[in-house]
Amino acid sequence: MMNNWIVIGIIAGLAAGLLQAGGSSGNAVGLMMIYLASFPLFIAGLGWGAVTAALGALVMIVGYLIGFGWKAAFYVALSAGIAPVVLSHLALQNRPASVGPADEGEVSDTDRAWYPEGRLVVWTAIASAILSVLVILALGPDVDSFRAAVGEVLQPLFDEMAKQPNAPAADQIEQIRSFVVLVLPAALSIVWCISTMVNMYLAGSVLRKTGAGLRPWAPFSQLAFPRWAIWILSASAVGTFLPGTLGAFAWVFTAALMLAYAILGLAVMHGLLDNHPMRGFLLGLFYLSMLFLSAIAIVPLIMLGMFDQSFNIRKRNKPPD
Repeated sequence: MMNNWIVIGIIAGLAAGLLQAGGSSGNAVGLMMIYLASFPLFIAGLGWGAVTAALGALVMIVGYLIGFGWKAAFYVALSAGIAPVVLSHLALQNRPASVGPADEGEVSDTDRAWYPEGRLVVWTAIASAILSVLVILALGPDVDSFRAAVGEVLQPLFDEMAKQPNAPAADQIEQIRSFVVLVLPAALSIVWCISTMVNMYLAGSVLRKTGAGLRPWAPFSQLAFPRWAIWILSASAVGTFLPGTLGAFAWVFTAALMLAYAILGLAVMHGLLDNHPMRGFLLGLFYLSMLFLSAIAIVPLIMLGMFDQSFNIRKRNKPPD
């Protein structure tokens, strides 16, 4: 590991801040830059330790505080600063491999067993939900205020839609606007969860290929969740029946955790097709079908992930050594 972790942290913070600032253009490229803002901090955290990531996050936050004010600093801290620090700290936890069996798919390196990747996915989903709730509360005292504020921001876009040739009727546009505002809190947690996991995965892949990573990573097909994850999903799903803000917040947690279980379902698919002679073709066909049937395919994936956690179908279908 390099000794100049301070330089690495400062560079990572500056890079993350520039990526966030690039989103001010408002186009697709700018949006992609915002989604990648936590990538430099994950590189710093997974390659040089969580303290380095924390330094980078501090540099980014202070830069935004000086240049754009406390509200912008608060937003970047939530959107890109906190998750890389916390997840890097968790990812680098390890224990002696002799302490217990690897019952959650964790990978071992010499005599050390590393923090399970499945727990990182679950904590990413939970953190995304918590951060989404904090953003909602920051924009309004409750979810209705948040939706009203977002509705006002989006109204010019729908006004422009109404002016286009062959535009939908006014009542249809209003229904679309109402639907977008309704699902936005849950969608926010999903987008946050996806971008965080993608950045963590990309950072881990880059560090592994360059030999700079501090930990090994298990194959995706070995991904497994802790038993308590299903209970959190169940509790949040029950909470969606609550009225008002509490029910909306429960939807935020449910959406993020259902995404996590869909990812577990994908890992189960990979595991079941291990050693299959047509594995590459079948997985490619499956991913291609998801491009066209994503909304339909995600439900079976969630169910497959839950089923595997309960009955461990990957282990049952594994050929004997």
